[in-house]
Amino acid sequence: MKQVEVLIVGSGIAGVTLAWKLYQQQKSFIIISQPRLSLSSLVAPAVWNPIVFKRMNPTWNASVLLDELTFYQETEKTLQVSLVQSFHIWHILNNNDEEKLWLNKKELYPRFLGDIKWIDKNDYPLLKHSLKCGEVINAGRLNVAKYIYHSLQFFQSINAYVEDRFYYDRLDVQENQVVYNDVIARYVVFCEGYLVKNNPWFDFVKLKPAKGEIVEIETKHYLLPENTILHKHISIIPNGKNRYLIGSNYDWTNLNEEATSSVKYQFLSEFEELFDVSYEVIGHYAGIRPAADRRPVLGQHPQYASLWIMNGLGTKGVLLAPYCAKKLYNAIYENEPIETEMHVSRMI
Repeated sequence: MKQVEVLIVGSGIAGVTLAWKLYQQQKSFIIISQPRLSLSSLVAPAVWNPIVFKRMNPTWNASVLLDELTFYQETEKTLQVSLVQSFHIWHILNNNDEEKLWLNKKELYPRFLGDIKWIDKNDYPLLKHSLKCGEVINAGRLNVAKYIYHSLQFFQSINAYVEDRFYYDRLDVQENQVVYNDVIARYVVFCEGYLVKNNPWFDFVKLKPAKGEIVEIETKHYLLPENTILHKHISIIPNGKNRYLIGSNYDWTNLNEEATSSVKYQFLSEFEELFDVSYEVIGHYAGIRPAADRRPVLGQHPQYASLWIMNGLGTKGVLLAPYCAKKLYNAIYENEPIETEMHVSRMI
């Protein structure tokens, strides 16, 4: 039998980030997961954006979450792989009212909102017309597919990862530990994303999963600076030399991971409203985001002390994961309370 501190179920951004937190704190763990069971982390554009554009306000806990993102840079050093890229977001402003709102909010939130910029068609000749944009600063992107792939390879090299489907009926929950196959652990943490719906211990956690899609194109031309995202209804995200990701959307009805033709045509139509350029579609991806009530879901099972959950990171997964991993670790090992608005107990 193999003895570890923590058994992690799931290898999306939540499970992998928690594993790195445990590794940094020299706690033993093992991840059990079938990576392609849910694709949301692998296909996500994985941009962190501290602003909610609807009212130009910071996302929940934005400053605290940003301060925790050095976590990814530490992981880069361990893996010796480049994972993080800083970005500016150029958010298109359509009228004087939007410009006025931006300037007012910039005074309140100078850490996140920069100047209004004039994006001249003479400088970017493939634009159909010049644009006025508010610039979001302190944004960025994590290459999540690379992060998960290299992390799991690393964990496998230290015998801390098993690629296999998790079977709930094989988990023996005892008073002070759990047993699963040949693994004995003090704790199990479920990081399953929207598949928590199948979990018999946390079936009271009712997520509001949303399908999201992203289209990847390739052009023969330079459209935007490498570190700049253009945002209107869609985001246009540089993804390597002359490649761009276009999306994304929310679909709460068709909860499958199949790419939808109508969504692709919608994204490309909006792209063509902005740019006059030939391109080739080289990818179209879909995944289901494990959203809850705009807050993550963390904490201990109300009856079984060895069972924990980390879920509900949704569209802000990259921004939330390091903070949530820290909060969960502190709750388990330092008995530090988890805020009520994030605690799993609110779901009961």
